[in-house]
Amino acid sequence: MSLPVYCFGEVLIDFLQDPQQAGVFRRFAGGAPANVAVAVAKLGGDGRFVGMLGADMFGDFLQAELEHYGVNVSACARTAEAKTALAFVALNADGDRSFSFYRPPAADLLYRLSHLPVDFWQQRSILHLCSNSLTDSAIADTSLALLAEAKRHGWLISIDANLRHNLWPTGLADRELVQQLLQQADIIKLSDDELRYLAADGDEQSWLSALNAHKQRWIVVTAGSEAVQSYSKLNLSIPVPPVKVVDTTAAGDAFVGAWLYQLSQTLIYQDWQSLLADQVLQQLILQKAIKAGSLTCQHFGAFTALPTRFEWDAG
Repeated sequence: MSLPVYCFGEVLIDFLQDPQQAGVFRRFAGGAPANVAVAVAKLGGDGRFVGMLGADMFGDFLQAELEHYGVNVSACARTAEAKTALAFVALNADGDRSFSFYRPPAADLLYRLSHLPVDFWQQRSILHLCSNSLTDSAIADTSLALLAEAKRHGWLISIDANLRHNLWPTGLADRELVQQLLQQADIIKLSDDELRYLAADGDEQSWLSALNAHKQRWIVVTAGSEAVQSYSKLNLSIPVPPVKVVDTTAAGDAFVGAWLYQLSQTLIYQDWQSLLADQVLQQLILQKAIKAGSLTCQHFGAFTALPTRFEWDAG
């Protein structure tokens, strides 16, 4: 038994550079919130995706892929007003990525609260989203309204900053708007470079302390192969075992998905405040989240690379 994990935002096509064939790109389903929904579902949880798909062949492909991996898509909508978003992803020798997005316009930016099913709020759940749903004013309004409703219904809110500066009109993420998003969260995942950017080159520890000052959250900062730093009622540093990296696409989403999957089970029998003070359980949850991210790095693509429960348990 576990809580549903609703992931709101973009689902898109990743055209991933083939390292064996210059100039050749291979099609994969992707998009950070969609990746998290698939990660939860592949581990055996109740992963659900909330978003808008284009009424085009890419939208057909993405819906079929989500359903194939066991994601509930009852809160998805389709539109002919914009096409499904595309992202071209180039890889360097270490498997790290650079992106070229064909968005906006894109179908995912057109989702509104009116598209939610009438029974959407009936069951307490976890809601997850990231800053890519702030890059346009209308979808930002939808995102913040969705968060407000989730809080009103007692849902747990998860935010992955997931900053993609080239999606923003100015070429840089709006710090104030991202901060507004983070202030609503119970669970926050940042990378070390996102933390530096959001702290505006100031004191990062003070920035984190201020974020935790008025509400006790669980904040995790990842740094590639370096140790994961965790901040809640207690602070932890969890080492990352070395692995051979093929492609880092969706590794962070695998981490978040495994984190949320475990929380969706744990919070059935343990309350949030006691979890934030439980060092042994937090260490175990983060070690298993790191394992999911590490397994993903060893394969190409997003949905396809995310580990199954068998791989996660065995690997």
